[in-house]
Amino acid sequence: MAAKKVVVIFSKYEATEKTLCALYLADHILCRYKYAIWVVPEDVKLNGRYAGFSHKWDKEVISLASNIDKVKALLAKCEMCIFLDDSETLFSLLPPKAKTACFLDPHTWHYEQSRQFAKKCDYVLSTSHYITKKLVRANLFTHDIFCPFTPTIQLIPRVWIDSGEVATIFYPAYGMSFAEKQCLRQIAEIVKMCCPKTKSVIGTYNTREKSEIGMDTRAYDWKMLDYVKQSDWIIDLNPRPLFGLFASLAGSAGIQWSCFDIPPHNDDYNAARRHLIDYPDGGLTMENADGIAENIVRQLSEPLGDEATRMQGAGAYAKRLKEYSVAMNRLFGKKNR
Repeated sequence: MAAKKVVVIFSKYEATEKTLCALYLADHILCRYKYAIWVVPEDVKLNGRYAGFSHKWDKEVISLASNIDKVKALLAKCEMCIFLDDSETLFSLLPPKAKTACFLDPHTWHYEQSRQFAKKCDYVLSTSHYITKKLVRANLFTHDIFCPFTPTIQLIPRVWIDSGEVATIFYPAYGMSFAEKQCLRQIAEIVKMCCPKTKSVIGTYNTREKSEIGMDTRAYDWKMLDYVKQSDWIIDLNPRPLFGLFASLAGSAGIQWSCFDIPPHNDDYNAARRHLIDYPDGGLTMENADGIAENIVRQLSEPLGDEATRMQGAGAYAKRLKEYSVAMNRLFGKKNR
């Protein structure tokens, strides 16, 4: 039997959407393709604010800052390295035959530096048409692959509801600032006041913040999935969406979800059971809380008993899965059965 190949993933470990995507990608590679090694820039400290986010990967990630010799030894058999964050240091340590791929992040993009790093990689991965138009075409990349991210996790399908007014709601707040989380709490309280039968929780992860009624600051990776499984509606008000993770989770679980009308949320790969909210000037701020909440209440109050309404855009998730599989097969080759 041929030995499995080694794939390295480089990403920060900060309990953000990107961390979750790195986690799902590592697990996907681990179970389907090769051996997965997750390299992080800095140590995950035992008393740090993000320690415990993933009971598995807390112990498995390897710090480039403090274990460079170990990283070098592991890279000897590396055949592919996927960068969710740029790292010239790690790139310089890779063996000559190792293939490289990088996800384009429009929120951290520095024109000259990021462009030069992406040009050196064998593949550039674009998770939405918006990123393709903004970054790929503008810089004339010829080695880009369209790869709408999906964790490919099949969750428990939800039973449909007659009206959103009785919905169980999950508000993800991963990677948000303190001010944005406070605004999200205000929005959740207004929604609760207008739709008193709703049950909701704001999920984030930071060991230095206190969990309170309505906000769970210890919603680690599997606990987040438990919340999603128990929810009827995801309301993702992240003003800096990256890979469309919660669109994918909503599509997988077959539940409704609301989000700002900003890319990549408003592309056709995120259309499954989507309810768009106008993005106000200034974004997620206290000044805009009332208007955002009003939009959510209006959506929750619309009857969902009609089959066509509930299933609107349902095929987008299947389309996303297909494109993701095509991209993975281009990177690693088709899976042997």
